[in-house]
Amino acid sequence: MESSIDQVAAKCGKQLETFQRCILANQQNPSACEPYKVELSRCAASAVPLLNEIKNRCVAQVIAYDKCLEQHSSKGDDELEKNCTPRLRDLWFCTEKVKRELEGETNLDVQRSKQAGREALSK
Repeated sequence: MESSIDQVAAKCGKQLETFQRCILANQQNPSACEPYKVELSRCAASAVPLLNEIKNRCVAQVIAYDKCLEQHSSKGDDELEKNCTPRLRDLWFCTEKVKRELEGETNLDVQRSKQAGREALSK
């Protein structure tokens, strides 16, 4: 399965590049890039359905990580890493759980479909 970030990069490359350039140019004021962040989020949500599911089911972790980035991004990389890595780790664990659960549901649907096909053929 192609990773979500690869899908976003492939389908929303222009928005991703614009947002990244803005962040690099406005490190002291990342809120200046909010319109580009919103545009990237909209594109990603429509291009990669898994992201919507993650946003819905990992909302607390997303908010905690976003707040940490806002609070510590102007304090330098070391401070950002020290303070926000635990929040990023929590978000990663949540996203992995959602992916596993969705893949499990997909596998279950495939198994049910195969079983229904076998039953239809045996009649």
